[in-house]
Amino acid sequence: MSVLSVRMSEVEYRALEKFAKANNVSMNQAIKSAFFEKLEDEYDIEIFDKAYAEYLKDPVLYTLDEVNKHLGR
Repeated sequence: MSVLSVRMSEVEYRALEKFAKANNVSMNQAIKSAFFEKLEDEYDIEIFDKAYAEYLKDPVLYTLDEVNKHLGR
């Protein structure tokens, strides 16, 4: 397992400590969770941007009923 050292001000440290206690997790887990949530958000934005660019090329919309009919439901 790898180890990472993070430098932060005393105010940042106390804020992290309060957050971790309020959520009943370790400070390490609070940092890991925040990082992976941010990573997932960035990935979601990237996927949305690609999908939206595709939509702009051919802006056709279908209703849920039309999609279900096409899928034979």
